[in-house]
Amino acid sequence: MIDAALVTRVRAEVGAGIDPAGLLAVYADPRRRSLLRERVRAAARTALVEGELDELCAELFGFGPLQHFLDDPEVTDVLVNGPDEVWVERSGALSKVAVAFRGQEEVAELAHRIAAAVGRELTLDRPFVDARMRDGSRANAVIAPVGGPNLSIRTFRRLSLPLTGPSPSWSAAGLHPDAAALLEACVQARATMLVSGATGSGKSTLVRTLAAAIPADERLIVIEDTNELVLPHPHAVHLECVPGREGSAIGVADLVANALRMRPDRILVGEVRTSREASALLEALSTGHEGSLTTLHAGSARRAIDRLELLLARAGELTASAIARHVALAIDLVVHVARSNAGLRSVREIVAVEDDGLVTLWRAGTDHVGLPTRLREKLR
Repeated sequence: MIDAALVTRVRAEVGAGIDPAGLLAVYADPRRRSLLRERVRAAARTALVEGELDELCAELFGFGPLQHFLDDPEVTDVLVNGPDEVWVERSGALSKVAVAFRGQEEVAELAHRIAAAVGRELTLDRPFVDARMRDGSRANAVIAPVGGPNLSIRTFRRLSLPLTGPSPSWSAAGLHPDAAALLEACVQARATMLVSGATGSGKSTLVRTLAAAIPADERLIVIEDTNELVLPHPHAVHLECVPGREGSAIGVADLVANALRMRPDRILVGEVRTSREASALLEALSTGHEGSLTTLHAGSARRAIDRLELLLARAGELTASAIARHVALAIDLVVHVARSNAGLRSVREIVAVEDDGLVTLWRAGTDHVGLPTRLREKLR
């Protein structure tokens, strides 16, 4: 363990000119991390082996004892239940690891640093925060009196899988080749698609895959909390939300409205969570911007439509029958993804939104792949 006096002295010399709220963002930048390492090495005024230097830098600027796991490309989740109870999910398997904080105070300090990194505060009145870090990772922090201090961190990996081909690919994970061909054809035919699934099921990864099928001569406006959808497309403009103390000062709905003035061929929304976001997205789709892609948390394709309708109902702008018609006209396909107990992410079902209801086109484990009636002319 690094000597506390050394940490204090080096922090005063190296970190003095860095905004404490920006430490995590600075350390997430590979170029700035390299520069910080050299400044810390010089300020330490003692010989440090690489492991000691990494530990010192992580404590000063990063996630402390968790940094090693967050830098591991195989790790997807880091969970801190207590100072000496840290769990890591690696390649789909969750296990306890032999790493510990000095005490609850150190865990709480990191929790407050995470909140500050996104312009928020942890207080007795608001003792939890959900933060999207600048590198795309998502961190949830909880302090007393509701519990903790606890941390739940989901790492961000710019993973992009092809629809077909050898592993890793969606077809290797169980997607029927004909179903893969259908998805590609629907993207090219400008079908509007909603990708549903639970947290960590692969929604964003599938959106990146589908975006690869969008013709190169189209202009995409991509709207997200943070820039996660690094797309394999030559003409993509990314817009990001601006966090505020009480949430997003500039949110998804604001950016969707602005995107309509940016000459988009397609609008891609990273995730729809609120009634205002759902209303803004469907308003954009109803103005002729077909071929959009977005994601939604849901347990199945049918529940995704139910949840979208529920979000619109909460907005209080339309009647139930008008909401159903609005959704049916705006969304063409729902693709549901899930993660198995072994950690395998796969497409589980493809559902078409037809004029007379939802029709299952393909389900995992079957060979039959249907065609969406409403899109049949476009797919010829």
